[in-house]
Amino acid sequence: MNNSARLDFLKELANIGTGHATTALSQMLHGKLFRLVTPDAQMLPFEELAEYIGGLEQIVAGIFIVISGDVKGYMAFLMPYESALLLVELLTGEFDGEELGELERSALQEIGNIMITSYLNALSKMTGLLMIPSIPALAIDMAGAVWQSVLAGAEVTSDVTLIRTEFSAQGKAIEGNIIFLPDEEDFARVARILGLEAE
Repeated sequence: MNNSARLDFLKELANIGTGHATTALSQMLHGKLFRLVTPDAQMLPFEELAEYIGGLEQIVAGIFIVISGDVKGYMAFLMPYESALLLVELLTGEFDGEELGELERSALQEIGNIMITSYLNALSKMTGLLMIPSIPALAIDMAGAVWQSVLAGAEVTSDVTLIRTEFSAQGKAIEGNIIFLPDEEDFARVARILGLEAE
């Protein structure tokens, strides 16, 4: 699949996934005014990914799943720690902005799960392929450590699919990133089904 075709596919996936995630998260926020947009979607070399979202030493919250079924791979939702705290505050309404307790960590996992499965379900509908997510796991650490632990099982040989997201609710802006790391052969299969192979 050439780069132009990949970006077309990525933008379409971003649009559909964003719509699904917006609906689900709006319900979680109990009617609060909420917007979710996708300002950027691109393919990046894996080694550039951490720098793109703020550098290896930035503290991030990462929610990730393992994908099984017709397509195998990994998907993650990563956001700067400050954005994670804001999102938790919006959801719980009582968070004091300090250390995350069990309730706050659970809320983050649920948010990440909604974000990831919204895009995964969109991709499944686009291709007709079964994609089964694992139970989401949460890691809060420097981005470099998250790469090593959270995504250690991903065999990345080329570019990474990244969808940048921006939330706005109650006058607050929150940013995050959806990262899709499919098995290379499965990605090629998705491309064939969608008619995105390089000519």
